[in-house]
Amino acid sequence: MKKPLRIAIQGEKGSFHDLAARKYFSGDELHILACKTFRRVCQDVADSSADFGIIAIENSLVGSILPNYALLQGFNLTIIGEQYLNIEHHLMALPGESLKDIKTVRSHPMALMQCSKFLEKHPYLQQIEWDDTAGSALQISQRQESGVAAIASQLAADLSGLTILACNIEDLKMNYTRFFIFSRQQETENIRGDKASISFRIGHYVGSLAAVLDIFRHNHLNLTLIQSVPILGCPDEYRFHVDVEWQDYADFTRAMIRTKKNTQELHVLGIYAKSKKAL
Repeated sequence: MKKPLRIAIQGEKGSFHDLAARKYFSGDELHILACKTFRRVCQDVADSSADFGIIAIENSLVGSILPNYALLQGFNLTIIGEQYLNIEHHLMALPGESLKDIKTVRSHPMALMQCSKFLEKHPYLQQIEWDDTAGSALQISQRQESGVAAIASQLAADLSGLTILACNIEDLKMNYTRFFIFSRQQETENIRGDKASISFRIGHYVGSLAAVLDIFRHNHLNLTLIQSVPILGCPDEYRFHVDVEWQDYADFTRAMIRTKKNTQELHVLGIYAKSKKAL
């Protein structure tokens, strides 16, 4: 019998990472490994405690989560896929309670921020930051906390046995998070993709970045993301994280050969099939 895939996620079951895992690995039996931190997720994959890991890398409201790029590189992990997920926030509490009974709302700081308009309309609600959306819902259920609500997903409410008091309280309905799916390594002969995430370091001189971008243009690579990160101990030097797409894989390989000659460091973090935004 086929063993369940061991998937490490940040947060408890019912979190948005859990939802992303279920969507990406749809049809597969999963064993979810709940982790407190992104570092723990990467560690579990690196030491083979998990087959795959999933971490958030970008949100449509706040942009890229740059520290997670450093984690992937630091643990020498390989991106094998991406998943976009619409973020829908709901207010939930113990069965039998109504909104007027609630005095405190608890959730991840990002969720609280993304529901700021709703919370402003209810200024009497004390906001408490928690390390996970689903975890905040689970604690209410386990401790039978009356007068306390969580902001989390529908799945978190279902798993925790909570009642939803207000649906879709997020400020913006076109709110999505992009997740990276990664593993320990990727066999090059099995690569099938039309998108890549790469990281490179360039010298501090006029035109150094333009030269690399010109290579992408000449080889028909479509640049979909670029982020710069300062390099500690090296004033005025930066590492760039870039996503590119292509029609012909040969264009990508030629571009990488030329890019390597024009950079101080070049790392291909992963080659994978691009996913559509679920909007």
